[in-house]
This record gives sequence, structure tokens and C-alpha cells, in this order.
Amino acid sequence: MAKIETVVLKEMEVIETENGYEQIFSNERKFPAAITNYSLSMGEKTGLIKSSQLNDLVDIQKVFEAAINPDANKEEALKGIDTSRYLKVIYLAIVGVNPKLSLTYDEFTELYHEDVPQIIETYTNLVLATMPIVNNAFAEGFQKSTKKK
Repeated sequence: MAKIETVVLKEMEVIETENGYEQIFSNERKFPAAITNYSLSMGEKTGLIKSSQLNDLVDIQKVFEAAINPDANKEEALKGIDTSRYLKVIYLAIVGVNPKLSLTYDEFTELYHEDVPQIIETYTNLVLATMPIVNNAFAEGFQKSTKKK
């Protein structure tokens, strides 16, 4: 089985404070996630992904290259990034490892509150975990560039 990622889902509420508005999170739950045959099959059946072919998920080569090349134009690499596509894969990865979980895609998007860099990192980790490459320079460079400082 592929490396297991952890995805955190939580409820969000926006409250008014003296300084404006603030997000409050509650009921945090952690879920294991990995791309499995079941997740690919469910993605195709539900129409969340075009096919159950793993190579259809890999469309972030520009992001990989920007992550490992310090001279790359990172803004250019992020143009055209479709985070909704990545969210679908993350959702399917949760369902793939937790097939008895009763969670719709809409419920997932309501509970998943990560920023774009974290979405891309989780997506990338999920996809790369399925590839049988031991020394993957793209993966190593991407992981180094997204480490929290």
C-alpha cells in the first residue's frame, strides 16, 4: 500500500470580534488518506475524476520543476492550477482508505480548510506515494521547498 497521508477535517465558524471577524475551528478529526484502487474506481464512478488511470491525476509537473529549480518562475508555475481537481483527489484518498466513512464531497469541502500550498503538498504527496520511484528528485525538491519554516 502507498504511504498514508493524514488529512484534518474540522468545522469552521466565523465570529465577529472587536477587531473584525475571526475564524474559529472545532471538532477536528484526522483521517488516513491514500490513493487506492477503490478511490480511483469511486472517482470515476462519481465523475469526480475523468478516469481511473493514475496518470490522469499527474498534472503538476510545472509545480515540481519550480519546487526544485530556484531560478524557475514560481508565479508562472502556479498559473492554471486547479485546486478543485486536487481537492477531489484528496477526498477520494480519504474515501479510498475509509470506505465505510459516510462523507460526501460537499461535506468534505465544507470541513477541509487548508490553504493552497498545503492542498498542493497533500495532493503531491498522495500522487507521488503511488509511484514506484525510489530516488525521486521532483519529490525530494518539492518536499524541501514546502517545509514549514
